Amino acid sequence: MANTILHVQSERSPAVPVHVSVSVLGATLAAFAAISFLLCMLLGFVAPEWGLHRPWLQFYLGLTGFDLRSLALGLLQSVIFGAYAGASIAAIFNFISRRLG
Repeated sequence: MANTILHVQSERSPAVPVHVSVSVLGATLAAFAAISFLLCMLLGFVAPEWGLHRPWLQFYLGLTGFDLRSLALGLLQSVIFGAYAGASIAAIFNFISRRLG
C-alpha cells in the first residue's frame, strides 16, 4: 500500500469587495413581492374563512377587498415596494462593502 502525502498550500489573495447588482436585486424582490401578493389574494379566494391573508393585506394601502381594482393596486404596490427595498439593500450593501470590505 502506497503512502500518500498531502501538501496544503495557503494562498492569500487580497480581499475583493463583493458587488451586488442594484437592478437585479430590485427586480428579484419586486417579483417576490408580487408573487407573494398574488398567492395571498388566491388564499383569500380559496379559504377566506381561515383569515390567513388578512395580516398581509394590512400593509397595502387602498385595498377594498377581492376585486380587480384591489388586485391591480396591490400588484403595483408590491412591485414598487419590492423594487425599492431591493435597490436600497443592494446600494447600501455595495457602499458598506467598498468601505469595509
